Amino acid sequence: MKKAIAVILLGLMVFSLAPMVQLVKSATMPDSASITGVSLGLKDKAVLGPFSVQFVDVNPNWSKIYLQVDGPQGPLRYVLGQDGYFLYPNSANVYLNVSLVWIRYDTKSVLLEMRSPLQRILQGRELNVGDTITLPQGFPQIKIKLTSASDDQATFLVTMPYGDTHTLVIDEGAGGGVSYKLDDTHRYSNYMYIQLVSSNKNGPVTVDVYVPKIASTDFKIIKEGGEEKPPETPEQTVLVYNGLLYVGEKLPVEVDNTTYYVKMVSTIPDVVKVEVLKGDQSLGTMLLEVGDIPKNVPNTPLQLSVQSVEPDYKRATLRVYAPMGTEVTPILRQANLVAKIDAIPKEIMLTDDLVVTINVQNLGRGDAYDVNVAAPIPDDFELISMTKSWTLKNFPAFTNMPALIYVLRPTKVGEFEIGKAIVTFYDDKSLETGKKRVVYSQPLKGIKVYNIPAIDVSAQAYNGTWGNYVTASVNDTVKLKFEIRASEGNPDYEFIKNATLLLDLSSNLDGQPVIEIGTIRAGEVKTLQLDLKVLRENLTNIRATLIYLDPLGGQHRLDLGNLVTINSIPPKVIVEEVKVWPTPEELPKYVNETLAGMEDPQPLASELANISAYYLPKEEQSNPWKPTAIAFIILAVILAGIAYKYWDEAEKLREKLERKKHRRPGGLPKKEGEEAPEESEIAEL
Repeated sequence: MKKAIAVILLGLMVFSLAPMVQLVKSATMPDSASITGVSLGLKDKAVLGPFSVQFVDVNPNWSKIYLQVDGPQGPLRYVLGQDGYFLYPNSANVYLNVSLVWIRYDTKSVLLEMRSPLQRILQGRELNVGDTITLPQGFPQIKIKLTSASDDQATFLVTMPYGDTHTLVIDEGAGGGVSYKLDDTHRYSNYMYIQLVSSNKNGPVTVDVYVPKIASTDFKIIKEGGEEKPPETPEQTVLVYNGLLYVGEKLPVEVDNTTYYVKMVSTIPDVVKVEVLKGDQSLGTMLLEVGDIPKNVPNTPLQLSVQSVEPDYKRATLRVYAPMGTEVTPILRQANLVAKIDAIPKEIMLTDDLVVTINVQNLGRGDAYDVNVAAPIPDDFELISMTKSWTLKNFPAFTNMPALIYVLRPTKVGEFEIGKAIVTFYDDKSLETGKKRVVYSQPLKGIKVYNIPAIDVSAQAYNGTWGNYVTASVNDTVKLKFEIRASEGNPDYEFIKNATLLLDLSSNLDGQPVIEIGTIRAGEVKTLQLDLKVLRENLTNIRATLIYLDPLGGQHRLDLGNLVTINSIPPKVIVEEVKVWPTPEELPKYVNETLAGMEDPQPLASELANISAYYLPKEEQSNPWKPTAIAFIILAVILAGIAYKYWDEAEKLREKLERKKHRRPGGLPKKEGEEAPEESEIAEL
């Protein structure tokens, strides 16, 4: 056990010797400063400045405790169970938040945590490296010195009134807090919190500084039966208002049932003029300069200072310090939201997208809350990017919401109205009633959507007849006719203009190569005709290209290819032998040769005999022997032809044998039997 205690003490010693450097990486700011480990026995009380929390009573089983809080708003009692908490004096105006951490039955005590909300006392203060600022009068004199800075980080040395120092390394957009030592046991955590608004290595850095609403550091625990010492210091003032005040507005401040009014008279750069009234009685005017310490207002318990001045908007950020318990009635201001909707360009093609922008401004003095912007989407358009509504939690006065951009795609041609942007929001006045306010933009009209109809081009040539292929001779004139047809649609929004037809006539034809057509609307048909002169012999394909502009002036080119062919090559004369019938004088010889060349000529001969018989005289037909004689004559002719054929074959065979006989003059004597083939051939013949 002793070793464990020694290790703990050694660790505490090392910790106490280490430099107090805090590296702050989070941009999350705590909402309050806190005092932890407040242990109270029955009837004990914890005192923080003008506030005290007393453990008054407990139920028999120690599951519920009774606490009494005394403060400027009067005494209040609370009943808490484990992990319970209460807000003093109420949730709308919190000075103190007390939580029950645990109940110790064995020691008859409770452990509490006391917290007070943080509030900003310095806003937009600029520091160069080496500069030091001190908390305003009425607060502990804590000093903040900027020791180094970069473009995204700054280092601060914080010196406490009792001599302790803290080094805070804070990233831009983040913050860091230091604790205030109340006594040997208790610390006020995050008593002072620094928010690094912007950092610059070559220039000043900008910071906001926060302290708790109960900024008193007078803390003690009074045991049962102990006497509370009277305060040795005069009554401290607290920051009761830190906000905007416009020229002409009066801020009501009630102190001990007396109402004072702080009225903004005028603003110039870094200086404001205010008037303080007690009821209807003016107590005089004061000039407040930005950066000055709070000034006492004569004949009042108030102190005033100014944080920033905006002469363009006739307003300033005013701080009012007053005794504990002071009530400030906030000024209810009305927001004035104006919405505008536009599109660029307002004339598009059907294949294009319409980019719509919505701008919202708050031109009023009051802030707007829970702002919702709804974008209009007409039926003939579809949303293709972004969302159709946006929400902004807080929209300060005299600011512009970033432009809202979304993209629509048209689904048909024509002239359309996009509609109105709808903005719903709360402001200070509508929060009182609970009803949202609604404003509309002017409608976005005159959006025109165009398209190009489908274009079809056909052509024909004429040189005696119309067709895609014609023949012509050199120096002939050929007519050429074009038909340009646009598909059906809306003629007001679907058309082409400045259409021109370019012809490729080559060097074989002479004519007009460029034909002006003009505008062709949907459903329209245009017919054009021109003359071409043939200059030389060739096979010429006439190609064409259509050049035109769409309704918005975009240029287009349509290659039509070969439309017409003109053949100016003359035909060639081809001589070819054609077999014709024999003349009547040649017919008998032709019939004779034909029958002689057939293997079985009898059927054809009979048919010829029947044909010949029809043309013979009647008396020759009555002779019964005459057909027989004719048949005999035809048969004799046939046999003569056959005999001639065999004779001709025999002559050819004899010549062949003669050639074989004289093929080998001289040489070896023939052997026996060599003559046998010749004899057999002769025998066959």
